[in-house]
Amino acid sequence: MSLLLLLALLPFLLLCFYNQPYLDDYIFAVVFREHGVWDTQAFMYQYWNGRYIASFLLTVCNPLSYGWQSGIWLANLTIISLTLAALWGSIRSLTGRVFTTWQVFMLTVGLFLVFVAVIPDIQSALYWFSSQATHHIASLLLLVIPVLVVRAHRATYATTRRLWWAAAAGATLFVGGSSELVVTLLGWLFIVAGAVSLKRREHRNLRVWLGLLLLLTIAVLIDSMAPSYMNRLNQNSNDVAASLPAKFLAFWNPAWLMKALQLLLWQPTTLLLLVVPLLLQPWATRLAKARPAGFRLPLGYSAVALLAGVFWGAFLMQIEIATQYIVARCANVLLWWMLLGWLAACWAALPASPTTGNTTPLQTIRHISLLLLCVVVAAPIWRAWRELLVEAPTWSQQMEQRYTALRRIAHQAPHTNVEFPPIRHVVPRYVLIRGYDILPVYNTPYNRYMSSYFGVDSVRVDPTEPNAAFLSSMFRQFTNPPSRPRPRSVSDPDLGLYGWVDNSLGINHWCPVHNKAKLRACRR
Repeated sequence: MSLLLLLALLPFLLLCFYNQPYLDDYIFAVVFREHGVWDTQAFMYQYWNGRYIASFLLTVCNPLSYGWQSGIWLANLTIISLTLAALWGSIRSLTGRVFTTWQVFMLTVGLFLVFVAVIPDIQSALYWFSSQATHHIASLLLLVIPVLVVRAHRATYATTRRLWWAAAAGATLFVGGSSELVVTLLGWLFIVAGAVSLKRREHRNLRVWLGLLLLLTIAVLIDSMAPSYMNRLNQNSNDVAASLPAKFLAFWNPAWLMKALQLLLWQPTTLLLLVVPLLLQPWATRLAKARPAGFRLPLGYSAVALLAGVFWGAFLMQIEIATQYIVARCANVLLWWMLLGWLAACWAALPASPTTGNTTPLQTIRHISLLLLCVVVAAPIWRAWRELLVEAPTWSQQMEQRYTALRRIAHQAPHTNVEFPPIRHVVPRYVLIRGYDILPVYNTPYNRYMSSYFGVDSVRVDPTEPNAAFLSSMFRQFTNPPSRPRPRSVSDPDLGLYGWVDNSLGINHWCPVHNKAKLRACRR
């Protein structure tokens, strides 16, 4: 079983080595190179958004900021490793000796694979650095912070206890400067925990949760006071000439909320999360004994709190993003919350002495649940292996050819618009490769980000090609590859510029000259 889990995990790790920078990764590197370390943070706070922690990660920790474009794999692999480490450390810290080392390994990898199987966008969770630095790393702290609080309560020495409290406080401040969605979920967690402590008259615990909530509030206030903060709101909200609460009320749309929540929750893969705790039933008695002190709640109470967190997160999304559904990278965070929260809710609901009667029906249900989960998890694993062995090498090679050509062009003729052929012979499997590419139009935002990084005026893919944004083998057969054009003079009717076609890659170089007499000098 351990070998099978390792083989299931392996393609997601190895795909990191074929990854390429994507969208916002370029612009953050450009800002860093233009302004330096600390001036970049001031610039981001003033003009981009108030996420001061995320901004630091996106610029200072971005391999592209140092010209190490191929180093994006290291950032992705590190963040995936942090995800596995957070799961491993949390299971080991909370359960003690309930599970052996191999069982902890299987639980860690199993939960990771379930998460990958249920989320709508694997690429933004595992391979898009900008999304990872903003949302995914912060979402890991939804798991880590409660574990730090438990470790502080269990500490026997005052110095050790203070270190755990300091770690929890630092992690809370980290979240406050990262993702607003994770802030919403973490703040709701603190409120629920504080309400439970208040009801039980556990004043010491109440002070802990209120203290963390106060720290989170301070961090969010620093974020919200940024001049660029309102840029994070949807344009329709910005049109409301009123206070921030009025903007929130202007976006109250129950129909959208219900539809978005239905699309998120009423999915077979999401519903299968309900049966994940059944797989731990053989350890129920030992888990009940290892439960943290006071961690005993009715399942109904925990379930309502869990769904309320999803509701608040969805409400935040309707304010920030005007789409008909919750944007995929944020849906990833909400499903992470659901997966971990449902496991915690079922653990808290375990009776002190679980029944030991006839368990045959429960075993049958557990086996069926395991089979269904294996079927669901197998799909992204198969796609990951297919990408690793077939698609990713071809895709990565073509992207590297583009980068090599861009560096050469920027050195020879920097004031140039560059036209690429589309990516060929690659079928997106929606793990690492989603089929996204630069657009077939010059000067669109993401095209400018990429061109600014390499030092040319703009880039695009050939708009005359079928499916110009991403030409896959569904449109071109390997047996009939496109012929390479011979060098020729061409013109761009939109720009009134002359250029030429690269004989090796089919890349059009548009030079800022307006007569053919200067074309030879431009080509040099």
